[in-house]
Amino acid sequence: MLNISSLTKTYPNGVKALNGINLSIPKGMFGLLGPNGAGKSSLMRTIATLQTPDTGSIRFDDIDVLADPNALRQRLGYLPQDFGVYPRISAEKLLDHLAVLKGLNNKGERKDAVESLLVHTNLWQHRDKAVSGYSGGMRQRFGIAQALLGDPDLIIVDEPTAGLDPEERNRFHNLLVSLGEEKVIILSTHIVEDVSELCPSMAVLGHGEILLEGNPISLTHGLTGRIWRKQVGKEEYQELEQAHSIISSRLIAGQHVIHVMADTPPDGFEQAPANLEDVYFSTLHNKRAAAAAA
Repeated sequence: MLNISSLTKTYPNGVKALNGINLSIPKGMFGLLGPNGAGKSSLMRTIATLQTPDTGSIRFDDIDVLADPNALRQRLGYLPQDFGVYPRISAEKLLDHLAVLKGLNNKGERKDAVESLLVHTNLWQHRDKAVSGYSGGMRQRFGIAQALLGDPDLIIVDEPTAGLDPEERNRFHNLLVSLGEEKVIILSTHIVEDVSELCPSMAVLGHGEILLEGNPISLTHGLTGRIWRKQVGKEEYQELEQAHSIISSRLIAGQHVIHVMADTPPDGFEQAPANLEDVYFSTLHNKRAAAAAA
C-alpha cells in the first residue's frame, strides 16, 4: 500500500504543482488521470524520490519514503515520460548496464534477469539492435523492461502510451496487465481509455489537486441518466455553447457531437450512455466553473 498525505510542491518560478495531495493506492493497477499541466509528472517524480516536496509524507508499506529514499529505490521501477538512451548500444547490453546500476551484481543472475525481461517484453529478437533505433512502442517496452529490473514492488509509468499506434498500445496494455496484482502499479496518463481498460481504481488530478477518486465503473454509474448528446454544425454549436454547460465535444464527419450534463433533457438532445470520458470531462468542467466563480 502506498499512502500519500498532504503533499505540496511549489517550484522556484511560483508554479504550485501539488496542492495538498492525499491518496491511498492499493496493490494492482491505479490510474491517475489529468490533462497536461495538471501535476501528474510532478507527483510521479516526487513519489520516485527524484524531487522532494515542500510538505507532506509518503509511505510505502513500512518505508518512510522522504526519510529513507534509498529504501524505496531498491523496490521501485520507474518509466518516465521521456527517457534517453545511449545511441550505439544494443538493447541487451544497455539493459545489462542498467541492471548493474540497479545492484544486480551477480553476473549469472543478471544475465538470466536481462534475458527473461527481453523475452517478457517481446524484444528478444531485437536484442542486438540499438534502442535509439527502436520504434516508439519498442522503446516503451524496453522502458518497462528496465523498470522491472530487480522485481520491484512499486512500478510507476508516466504517459506510457502517448504517441503509440493502436497495435503497440494494445501490446503495451497486455504487458502491463501481465505484471499481476501483487505490485502497486501507477499509470499516469491523460488518455481516458487507458484507465478505463486497465485500472480498477483511479483518481483525477487537476491544478495540483485530487478532484475525484474511486472505481471507474462506480463513478460512471453515478452519471447514469444525466448525460445528453446532440450532433450539430458549427453555428449551432456556438449558440449551444452559450446556453448549456458543454462538458465535451468531438468532431465526427465534420459535425460536432456535444455532451452536456443535466438532470433533465435539454431541448433537442438525446440521452447518451455515460462513460469514463464523461466522468473525466465533467470533473474538469466543474473545477473550471468553480474557479471562475470564485
